[in-house]
Amino acid sequence: MKFVLGLVIAALAIAYFSHRASTALQHSSKAPQQAISGTAELMRKASSGQPLDGRSAPDSKWIARMTAACSRREQLLAAVPRSGTAAGIAARGKRILRIHRRYAARVAAIRPPTAYRAEAREIRGFNASQQRALVRVVDAARSGDLGRASRESVALRELAGRANAVFLRLGLSGCAFGSAGMPL
Repeated sequence: MKFVLGLVIAALAIAYFSHRASTALQHSSKAPQQAISGTAELMRKASSGQPLDGRSAPDSKWIARMTAACSRREQLLAAVPRSGTAAGIAARGKRILRIHRRYAARVAAIRPPTAYRAEAREIRGFNASQQRALVRVVDAARSGDLGRASRESVALRELAGRANAVFLRLGLSGCAFGSAGMPL
């Protein structure tokens, strides 16, 4: 009798836990579909230039003016010759710094759309940080310490990663910091 009672309890436990596992699997099978559809929607917005946070897209005039300033910056940066010597890196860094200062002044003069003032402040902050990092690279190269110049240029790469995310989120892909702006 105890044996039969044990079998009945085991059968009920198996049936109960099987039902719970089946229900959990059915609910979790919908999660990947939802994640994929959510990802597809984000990709659609990103490819169309729409902001991912649900706001309306920035004013097309502002985007055009920002893109023009960035295009000019990239043209000037691409024309700066490269060098592997400390003096050459210092000279290149000084030219890059002048280009970025003029670019930052142009960008600061472009009034951002009201909904995007926080991003415009962030861009100005990136520009100021980039200029400080460039000064450190130039100072290190001028002193002949290429190791320190290289370490200081890592800050530029890290900054570019953070800034590029903001630029791309705003639809300003032409403003993303490229390798032409690296002194090394």
